[in-house]
Amino acid sequence: MNFKASPRWQQWRYPLAAALCVATTLVLLPLRERLDVANIDMLFLLAVFVVAVRFGRGPAVLAAFLSVALFDFFFVPPYLSFAVADAQYLITFAVMLAVGLITSHLVARLAVRTEAAQASERNMRQLYELARELGTALNIEQVDEIIGRFHAHLDLTATLLVAGPGHAQAPLRPCGPRHMAPLELNFALSAYERNAIVETDSLSGTGIAILFLPLSAASAANRVRGVLASAPRTDDPQKLRGHRPLLEAAASLVAITLERLHYAEVAQLSEVQIAAERLRSSILASLSHDLRTPLTSLIGLADTLAQNPSTADAATAETAGIIRDQAQAMHRMLSNLLEMARLQAGNVALKQEWQPFEEVVGSGTRLLAHLLAGHPLSIQLPGDLPLVRFDAVLIERVVCNLLENAAKYSPAGSPIGLAACVQDGMLEVSVDNDGPGFPPDRIDEVFDPFVRGHDETPVAGTGLGLAICKAIVHAHGGTIEAANRPGGACVRFTLPLGTPPAMADEATE
Repeated sequence: MNFKASPRWQQWRYPLAAALCVATTLVLLPLRERLDVANIDMLFLLAVFVVAVRFGRGPAVLAAFLSVALFDFFFVPPYLSFAVADAQYLITFAVMLAVGLITSHLVARLAVRTEAAQASERNMRQLYELARELGTALNIEQVDEIIGRFHAHLDLTATLLVAGPGHAQAPLRPCGPRHMAPLELNFALSAYERNAIVETDSLSGTGIAILFLPLSAASAANRVRGVLASAPRTDDPQKLRGHRPLLEAAASLVAITLERLHYAEVAQLSEVQIAAERLRSSILASLSHDLRTPLTSLIGLADTLAQNPSTADAATAETAGIIRDQAQAMHRMLSNLLEMARLQAGNVALKQEWQPFEEVVGSGTRLLAHLLAGHPLSIQLPGDLPLVRFDAVLIERVVCNLLENAAKYSPAGSPIGLAACVQDGMLEVSVDNDGPGFPPDRIDEVFDPFVRGHDETPVAGTGLGLAICKAIVHAHGGTIEAANRPGGACVRFTLPLGTPPAMADEATE
């Protein structure tokens, strides 16, 4: 039995130390004439050693002094007297006392270190078991249950408070049915906001000592996931302070677990979003492909009807033109849907070649001639624009989408501008109009798929034009941005210039 660790035996350590010295004396008295004084001295030192090992430093010091006194009184002539006939015995007493005191000190210190090592081993074993159990936790409720069992082994209670979604009016919420007083929640919130340990005592207003530990993983850039509140089952602050290093280590393990659960949830949501996006792209591609063929036929039939001499009266030609224009508009929408599905699926291989940007502008304006007929178009292209390496078909789609948006979202007869210049090693292209502009609070969202600048508008569209532009420009290593200007809106995109190949001189005869 470890008498030092047992509260029941704490009050008996000194009487037991004295009793052991007296028992040693009683055992040695019958042998006083047969044993040498030096041997008796050694046996008393052995008793001091035993006291130091079993009862600690204080009782060992008492045993050292008592052993010297008993040795002098019973075993040094004249017997039954503290008088010393031979002065050399004084040296024996001094050495005996010094050896006893030194021995008791060394043994007691060794015992303290042994206890510390055993306590450290217990703590490491408990932390290992805690880490093993937390590694199997799949949700916060299981983490709360595991940390509760860990505290119960220490005769403590635990309350796990986690950060609420969005950090709304209740930044922290206790797990499970536990209730915390408003003052305790304030202390927990202080530890959470400061990312620092907060310790209260029975005089702080909480009624008991509580240790609030912020749950912040070392690899999480000081992000706090919650607070762990530890309290003794009885009002015993010393028990809480004695376990503080262990509780801090446990809080670190809980923080790492919460961080793992967070990223697992994020990964799961990402997988769901990716699967949903793939399904949507597949459906859009299928629908777009199935609808483009009848629309193409409808456009051809409308052109034939408008140009047929037998039915080419004004009303029929006007109706055929309306059918053709609406079918072409729907065809462009379906083309955008199909193009967006193709871009999101990553099935686009850029066919980049060195070519003048002016050609793309020219072909794009010709394709949209009917749509741009009601808008004065101002094109500003410097004559010294260098060759640029890009996919002509895709960049033409970007130019067409931007010009189409500029025409659709501006009043009839208002001007549209297209300009290009070289800026910081990039080709910068801008398209502007005199329309209503972009909503200031949604200007960063207009490049997302199926997002339109103005939700309520008579202009037909799918909200894919700018999203396609963004995907194509980014695939070329460029940038694109939207902005409002006085009286309208502007979209700018850039393409890297690079170094065009040197033109080989033609051989002359």
